[in-house]
Amino acid sequence: MSSGREIHELCRLVGISEPAGWRAFFDLAKSWNARTDLTSSRTDVELAEVLFLDAAHLIHAGWVKPSVSLVDVGAGVGAPTIPLLLFEPTLEGTLVEPRRIRAAFLRTASGVLDIASRLTVREQRLDPARPTLAGTPFDIALSRATFAPESWLHIGARLGAEVWAFTAGGEVQAPAGLRLERKLTYTVPSSGAPRAVLAYRR
Repeated sequence: MSSGREIHELCRLVGISEPAGWRAFFDLAKSWNARTDLTSSRTDVELAEVLFLDAAHLIHAGWVKPSVSLVDVGAGVGAPTIPLLLFEPTLEGTLVEPRRIRAAFLRTASGVLDIASRLTVREQRLDPARPTLAGTPFDIALSRATFAPESWLHIGARLGAEVWAFTAGGEVQAPAGLRLERKLTYTVPSSGAPRAVLAYRR
């Protein structure tokens, strides 16, 4: 079990109070990480950053609104969507993950964290040329590491009214029909590496 020190410190640095359920999510991910190739994190600090850093900054910046639907393509370990659902109890999320072990983890997390009524896990691979998905359109479409940001904007625009692209600090040339609505920049505490979330709308 985690002492919660890493999560508490991350939240303190960002400037938010630690949401309920984040520690339970951390403990579950750490347990699975010890047995499977769930994340590349080597330390508890790195795991806390993988799970919560993006969500903490999105919360602090006020990007998380009530009663919004999110789709997360290539969801991996479920971040930032699961931490956002734990923070805001009116959010609904759909996680799309083709890898069986990670999809199994996401289903387990959904039950353990008591968010199964608001979280759908789809074990499938999305076709970039024809990105169709039950539930479309969503309010927000996001993908953290599955596609290059330029490619993701084309795909995400067919799934959500707003598309979030995660980058290493840089901006992305928006395709025709999309405009950059807002931008959030920050750094990874353990490494100082730059990060950005870019939100695009039609």
